[in-house]
Amino acid sequence: MTDERRQASRGPSRLWPFKGRDDIITVVDLGAQKVACAVVLLSSPRFGFDVGSRNIRVIGSSIVRSSGITGGRIANLAAIETSIRRAVGQAETQAGVTVEDVLVTGQFAGLIAEVFEAKLGHAGLGREDVEAISAAAEEHCARTQRKLLHLFTSSGEAGAEAALAGHAPWAAETDVIAISMPIRVQRQLETSFSKSLLNVRSVLAGPLASALSVTNALERMSGVLVIDMGAQATGVALFHHGVPMFLESLNFGGQTVSEEIAQAFSLRKFEAERLKVRYGSVYDNLQADIDLPVQNGDTGEPVSKFSLNRIIRSRASEHLKAVNERLKGAGYSVPNGGAVLTGGGSLLPGIRELASHLFAAEVRTARPMTLNGLNAGNVLSALVGGCLYASRHQSAGEMPYAPELPSQDSSYASRIGQWLRTSFL
Repeated sequence: MTDERRQASRGPSRLWPFKGRDDIITVVDLGAQKVACAVVLLSSPRFGFDVGSRNIRVIGSSIVRSSGITGGRIANLAAIETSIRRAVGQAETQAGVTVEDVLVTGQFAGLIAEVFEAKLGHAGLGREDVEAISAAAEEHCARTQRKLLHLFTSSGEAGAEAALAGHAPWAAETDVIAISMPIRVQRQLETSFSKSLLNVRSVLAGPLASALSVTNALERMSGVLVIDMGAQATGVALFHHGVPMFLESLNFGGQTVSEEIAQAFSLRKFEAERLKVRYGSVYDNLQADIDLPVQNGDTGEPVSKFSLNRIIRSRASEHLKAVNERLKGAGYSVPNGGAVLTGGGSLLPGIRELASHLFAAEVRTARPMTLNGLNAGNVLSALVGGCLYASRHQSAGEMPYAPELPSQDSSYASRIGQWLRTSFL
């Protein structure tokens, strides 16, 4: 590729406003218990299956305790502003750069995926058509006081095959999936960062970020359910043919379990959290009847491991059942590829077995892939996904997508399906 063509492909698009492939991009993951930041240096672009972690070098990172976020909403602007400043400041110092623009991700309240039906013709797809699709989706979200984040289509390949077979001579139908968040939440995010002299250039849905870090393209194509079990919110993303057909951030997490323990044994919240992490489990074993070195605040008697595990198992079952009910209510079920658990809540012993039993499917616990300069654990899945997201979109040129399984079919329905289906993946 000549220098002129390479430079021309670096322009910002409507949904991806960063300028260059080799820019330094800062990713911030906002959570109820932690704010994580990574300053990422993107190397020369790679294409196709090479796009990914090999393009990324994390030159600065930090994790600080978060305050001011409750249930995926910003409850205290001053408190979260302080956490953001500390996290970004530490990452800046380590990287030796000054951050101005950030990519923000998190399990924010009100994240949803809406499905719309569209009919496609046989004419060629131009830049104007792509812009028209984006404008129509943004207009719909604006009417409902929402901010458009991502666009996908569900059946581009199927529509192409139908058109080629002559079953749809005039149009092919496909479902367009628009992922959005409430404008009020988005404005709160921008206000929190602007007071720290930072500009929010793009927002990435937390469930998508987590899915990018713990699954590969083939898993998402075959169908997989990704559950990011956070402190106060649980992100759910269901993929089919590489598309997130269902996405939501549910208002419960690991802190709900800790609060139940604290109430049952009259403990302070940090004591209950420590008790859960150190001794808790979903399933009992031969030592379940032992007394733990923690006393009930009311009675003064030792807390038994059996009673602790019973509370954890009951609450964890409620959370997983709620996820399953939300899927069924939307008309979906756990796909053949099973489910992937990540996030801090997935570290609880026995949670994988419990999920496998309740979902009647194969379930695995996954930690995000290792990046150059960042060896992250389960609690940083969204942060790693944000880094991968930045790398894949930068290496794809002006439009914000990087095809995972490019189609060889050049028909109109296939091209529009390929563009939307791989958008933001």
